[in-house]
Amino acid sequence: MKIIYGISLPEFRTLQPPPQHPGRTAFALIMSLICLALIVPGAGVVMEQVAQGQSPPAAALASIGLGLALGGFGYLLDRRSLRRWRARREQDLLASYGRVHCRDSRTLEATFESLALSCQCGLVSRPWSELTGFTETPFFLIPLTRRESFPIPKSAFASEGEVTEFRRLILDKLHNDRPFNACPIEFAHTRADLWRAKWLHVRKGGGWRRVLKIGFVMVAFLYAILVMIAGARIGQAPAWLMPLALGAFVFFLTRTMRPRQHYYGPLRIYFSEEGFHVVDPASQSRRHWSELAGYLEDRHMYLLYLNPRLYRIVPKRALGHRLGDFARLVHTALPPFDYRRGFPVANAASI
Repeated sequence: MKIIYGISLPEFRTLQPPPQHPGRTAFALIMSLICLALIVPGAGVVMEQVAQGQSPPAAALASIGLGLALGGFGYLLDRRSLRRWRARREQDLLASYGRVHCRDSRTLEATFESLALSCQCGLVSRPWSELTGFTETPFFLIPLTRRESFPIPKSAFASEGEVTEFRRLILDKLHNDRPFNACPIEFAHTRADLWRAKWLHVRKGGGWRRVLKIGFVMVAFLYAILVMIAGARIGQAPAWLMPLALGAFVFFLTRTMRPRQHYYGPLRIYFSEEGFHVVDPASQSRRHWSELAGYLEDRHMYLLYLNPRLYRIVPKRALGHRLGDFARLVHTALPPFDYRRGFPVANAASI
């Protein structure tokens, strides 16, 4: 099968990660805390004086006005910063697109022996044995090899039938090039699986180091807040420090405790003496045992480590009567994972 295609700018945009404005949340939080520190005490004094039938002091009104003015100024500054950031991001994206070689004309050829990409710059050919995965987006089909990825826009195909044919070709090669002929293990992760995996990683996989760092900072924050509360009660600390400290603590929690999106859909795993193959509705991944850093085990699951930061969860409940076979393979092919050893952290194949 031969495919001649180009990558347009709108298609290239879909390959970029979601935009995130660095520092915008911190700026908004700091400005909000400053404004509240000026408005809330002043508003309290004004309400107290009005309730007593007295005129509000000019200093309290000035504090409220300054807080409102700073809030408006911060909003305008944020909008200006956002516009500049979007302009810079657009320039960077255009520059990145300009560096894409031969973006207007490429030829991908799938032969019996290999997958080859050719253009005016030269030829890159990878044997099917180096094919490690396949993923699909709304606009691209992306075969993955050990060294790079081959993003193929769906617009390059004349019909949906050709898209299906190419997808089937890649998936057949992923299946046929591996001796995973036994029946697959089919299951779906549960929330309990994820929490147990995190706990196992914390106990034995070195995850306790991050927990310890976060815990130390949280204890320091709480101690500082308690000191400020005690100081405010006896008049030794200004009351406006309280919302500032609480806001900083909330910001720290939102940055470190953000919940991650997890996939709870169906998974299918094949395994043999050579490695394991994972299939979900959107992608496929194949790994040889030699590519893994090790394993951890408890009475609920196995964790197969690709690197110290990334592991695959295999619940024992999903293995059923094949638990013994899987255990023998893992114990024979992999060492117990030791986070104290140095491991190169492999980057995902660039797209």
